[in-house]
Amino acid sequence: MRTIGEAGLALIKQFEGCRLTAYKPVSTEKYWTIGWGHYGPEVEEGQTITQAEADQLLLADCQRFADAVDNPQYCPPTDQLNGNQRDALISFTFNCGVGRLKTLCKNRTLPQIRDAMALYNKSGGKKLEGLVRRRSAEQALFDTPVQTVSVLDNTPAPAHKAGVDWCVEHGILTGTADGDLMLTQPVTRQQLCTMLYRAFQALEVEG
Repeated sequence: MRTIGEAGLALIKQFEGCRLTAYKPVSTEKYWTIGWGHYGPEVEEGQTITQAEADQLLLADCQRFADAVDNPQYCPPTDQLNGNQRDALISFTFNCGVGRLKTLCKNRTLPQIRDAMALYNKSGGKKLEGLVRRRSAEQALFDTPVQTVSVLDNTPAPAHKAGVDWCVEHGILTGTADGDLMLTQPVTRQQLCTMLYRAFQALEVEG
């Protein structure tokens, strides 16, 4: 079970807002809404909740919609999604529902899905500026590349190059061997002891 990413959660919070008393954003809505956009028959007029309860409802709702995005029955190209694309579709589904997610993704490629998101900007047949902004934000997140950090880049920063070169020269660091003391990885206490031991050995040899 994969949870929603931080970017998707922040986007949903931005557009939903949090209200601890039940309300109807549109008077014609069938059910009431509470917390971070939690909507359904279990929400009653006049109901109030705590902030902790609102946050818990949000995570539960996000997981329900994340599971739908991860399901090829609703999102056939789910295996092709990167983290930001997945988050964007979770936000879309949170707002529009699982049925519309299925319609959005049916027989469409990822670029076509991204473009078609903009069509879902109406409520009761009327275009709403808030939905236009939300679809635009979801498309922007969909288009945002996922940042990755390579653990194979052992190039030291200039300020540390002399020290790193000395450690590599004397076998204190190798930067290459699996399970050894890599230049780009944090060290455990045991590894720190090994580094100190090797350093004293190197100094004794030089002395």
